[in-house]
Amino acid sequence: MILEFIRFFKGSVGFKVTGKSPERFLNLSAQRGINIWDARPASNGIEGIMSVGDYRQIRPIAKKAGVRSEITAKRGLPFIFSRFKPRIGIPIGAALGVALLIFLSNFIWTIDIIGEKQVSETSLRSLLADSGVRVGAYRQAVDTGQAKRDILLKVDKIGWLSVNILGSHINVEVKEKIEKPEIENTSPCNLKASADGVITKITAGEGIARVKIGSGVAKGDLLVSGVNLTKQNTVRYVRAKGEVLADVISEKELRLPKIINYNSITENKIERRQLSILGARLPCSLSFRSFDSAVYTQSNDSLNLNGVDLPLGFVTETERELTSENVSCGKKAAQEIFKKELMLFEVFEKGGSRLVSKKFTSNETKDGFTCSARYVFNENIAESVDFTVQE
Repeated sequence: MILEFIRFFKGSVGFKVTGKSPERFLNLSAQRGINIWDARPASNGIEGIMSVGDYRQIRPIAKKAGVRSEITAKRGLPFIFSRFKPRIGIPIGAALGVALLIFLSNFIWTIDIIGEKQVSETSLRSLLADSGVRVGAYRQAVDTGQAKRDILLKVDKIGWLSVNILGSHINVEVKEKIEKPEIENTSPCNLKASADGVITKITAGEGIARVKIGSGVAKGDLLVSGVNLTKQNTVRYVRAKGEVLADVISEKELRLPKIINYNSITENKIERRQLSILGARLPCSLSFRSFDSAVYTQSNDSLNLNGVDLPLGFVTETERELTSENVSCGKKAAQEIFKKELMLFEVFEKGGSRLVSKKFTSNETKDGFTCSARYVFNENIAESVDFTVQE
């Protein structure tokens, strides 16, 4: 096997000699130290194989033996290179490509994260980069054990983490902690009013209701008692449960100046393209101009091979001009703004309540506009308040 490998690199030729005495040619070649292998009879002569260097020395031997030699086959690396000699760039490019591939294989190309649900992938990649685990990092310099310890100390939701290097790829597997089920509180408590209101409905699961429908209550008043008397006239302490609905008044006030500073994005923009190779960026466009005030967006266009994003592509950073101007606000426009703000209040702050009534007024002042909204919401005002029992 090793001998065949050496012959391939040195090159060999298959030859055929014909003439009066080919046997003499073999004897003279052996005397001169020329190695011939796979010699066999052929029509009117002998066929065999010898190295390229030996074949260059057989002309005087063939002449002395009275035979004529011809090449029947060419084998080995020298002939492969000679075939591409008119296009020398092809073998050179292939050699450089192989060298570049070997060099790039020492760096991290891709990072996959699997198993994350509560922790975002973006934050995990940022933490990994802080620990040296990033695309473009030198593979031998990546300390997976240290990265694992750093992340487990910083993220409490992760219970188990593995960081494995597979060639130029890093596989990160995450297992998050299982949250402990909430233990039901069994200590005794009362239900008290969390706001002023008028009772509309009482549903007491445990405990004794201390208010009636239609009665008004103030914040902190007792609604459902956790102290019960049994038929044997003994005291039994329970954890009061239930729902007490009441009509509650809520007020909201808003103010708006007549002159509003408004920021808007214009059509003027500057795009800067960068070539991204293993995390390193090389500028492809020279643009030193910049706006005084701007917003920035960034898009990545990576080379994709068989569904895998390679660490090679273009990053485009777009800078858009931001202008600031003072806009005069009229009464009608102010009312529309107030209505939108109140709608957000009703949806996000009072989304669990039922709207009973709403009164909206707006006024114009010297400096701007004011809005006053008076609501009546029907909502659950029962609030658990624990108490201790002394024997």
